[in-house]
Amino acid sequence: MSELAPSSNSQRWLITLSGEARSATALRAGTDLALAAGAFGQKVTLAFSGEGLALLKPGAGHYETLHRLLGSLPYYDIARVYSLAPQDQALTFRNDLTVVPMTQEEWSAAAAASDIVVNY
Repeated sequence: MSELAPSSNSQRWLITLSGEARSATALRAGTDLALAAGAFGQKVTLAFSGEGLALLKPGAGHYETLHRLLGSLPYYDIARVYSLAPQDQALTFRNDLTVVPMTQEEWSAAAAASDIVVNY
């Protein structure tokens, strides 16, 4: 049995779910994109900001289906997600995901290092 060679078309993705459009459809589209990219061996950095931060809270709120879907991220090789929240905000995050705080400068560096940057 031969080993599979690493994919030469692997890209680095930065996907930010900010909910700027205040649309659950946009947040779902961004989540679906992250899951699809992860499923096809892409390196995905998934950041949450603005309205998207609600998806990282322990309670599902009005995003119940999407909240559950995000719990599957580790199965798609997205081991951690990033919270782009103001530093003066003390947030409590859900316990089924590893959530790492990210500064605006770190987000900018991730964007510069990414092949594909998408904002929802």
